[in-house]
Amino acid sequence: MKVKHAELAKRIMAQKKRKLKIMVGSTVYGFEDQLSQIVAQLQLLNYDVMNSHNGSIKVNPHLSNLDNCLAAVEECDLFLGIIRPYYGTGNIDGTNITFAEIKKAIELQKPYWFLVHRDVVFARLLFDKMKLSNGATIEIEPNKFFDQRTIAIYNYVIQNHVQVKLRNGNWAQEFYRLDEMMTYITTQFSDLDFVQNILNEKPKDDGQ
Repeated sequence: MKVKHAELAKRIMAQKKRKLKIMVGSTVYGFEDQLSQIVAQLQLLNYDVMNSHNGSIKVNPHLSNLDNCLAAVEECDLFLGIIRPYYGTGNIDGTNITFAEIKKAIELQKPYWFLVHRDVVFARLLFDKMKLSNGATIEIEPNKFFDQRTIAIYNYVIQNHVQVKLRNGNWAQEFYRLDEMMTYITTQFSDLDFVQNILNEKPKDDGQ
């Protein structure tokens, strides 16, 4: 038992000696300035930030953009996903890179946090109430202002497919302005001991 405790203490000390790697999901279009500020804030909080937009993800030229991004998810310690009204152009054979990153982070049980734009939350509620006379759901063509497919990402993150009482790890923080995102990010990541304790916890059953 003492040996196990010593090994755990040694592992924790090794982790503390290096900066924790946090990946910020690859949602970029029309969001570049705010994304740069988020990366800068996390760096200020002493994290090694991985993000495709600022060039801090390792690129294997023999792999697709999707595979390189998924490799980054495997490499990171923490994952920060941002769900915005724009679905993104990073789609390979019908697979959206941002959505694939989110699924991979959850599958690998990486400690993850999510921010969701107010318009996605509002649109989800609106479309849920809007029905055609025959009862069918209304669908709109993807456009530069809003892509209905982002609702699917949000539903996945909040575990809409799981009974409410069984959901675990389904928090998605709503935002509209940059300062709202910064408040959430600073609250979650400024206390390194808090984050380290989460890393050392055994993941809980998500109810599935």
